[in-house]
Amino acid sequence: MTVGPGWDLALARAASVRVTMLVGDVDSGKTSLATFLANGLQRRGFRVGIVDADLGQSEIGPPTTVGLGLAQRMLTRLSDADVAGLSFVGSMSPEGHVVSTVAATREMVERAIALDLDRIIVDTSGLVAGPLGRALKQRKIQAVDPDLLIRLERVEECSFVDSLPERLDLLRLRVSEHARPRSAAQRRRYRESALATYFTGAERRRLAVAGLTFRAMADRAEALGCFDAGLEGALVGLDDAAGKTLGIGVIRAADDRVLVIDTPVYDVGVAGVRLGRQSSAHRIGEVTR
Repeated sequence: MTVGPGWDLALARAASVRVTMLVGDVDSGKTSLATFLANGLQRRGFRVGIVDADLGQSEIGPPTTVGLGLAQRMLTRLSDADVAGLSFVGSMSPEGHVVSTVAATREMVERAIALDLDRIIVDTSGLVAGPLGRALKQRKIQAVDPDLLIRLERVEECSFVDSLPERLDLLRLRVSEHARPRSAAQRRRYRESALATYFTGAERRRLAVAGLTFRAMADRAEALGCFDAGLEGALVGLDDAAGKTLGIGVIRAADDRVLVIDTPVYDVGVAGVRLGRQSSAHRIGEVTR
């Protein structure tokens, strides 16, 4: 792995605190840095967890989820981590799902703390610009309350970092010249491939509606009405009785009695369904067939 400027310093700083959060624009090398830090911390004998909060380009868990991975071996990429937890947000993007994105990130950090992990790395999305990006990062920082914030920058920036909590340690790093940009088409293909891989071996399950609780994930979700054909093809999160996400599925048919879902999750433990935003961006058509 090519080491970026200041990464050794970042490792030394991350080794001295419990929770480190990475922020930066798209294609700034956050995920590569997260992998570098996880490997370096593991070599030092720490039990390491990585929270992957990049919904669309997620490597720990499928897109639309925030995932918790365990670095129990040297990682070539974050997807090599063992998945220890998921939280379905309901979208490929935080837009319209800020509340659920922030809550899911906090939930996975709390899960890592409950597992008594020594060091926790939080990798975030590349949405940092504009009012939405600034609000999202500020709320994530407030919710997670990291000990160290590493900001990857191409130029000197201020934005939200000027209003950070006083106790928070901030490390600014320049984006490596080796950071590789990806086009919108490449990002879309990655999402499609990741979903197809996740659904490999999925089976069709029939869930009794009467035995389920339902939760709409959008920030301004409309009241849930009766099921109809409009739900067909939508991604959903499947929760256990404690409200923890077991995995995701695709609705194939729905009425007021039965929900038919394609999913790799075994349905005995499913007690709740999280409904994502209904739009063409959140339908995956034939990917599971």
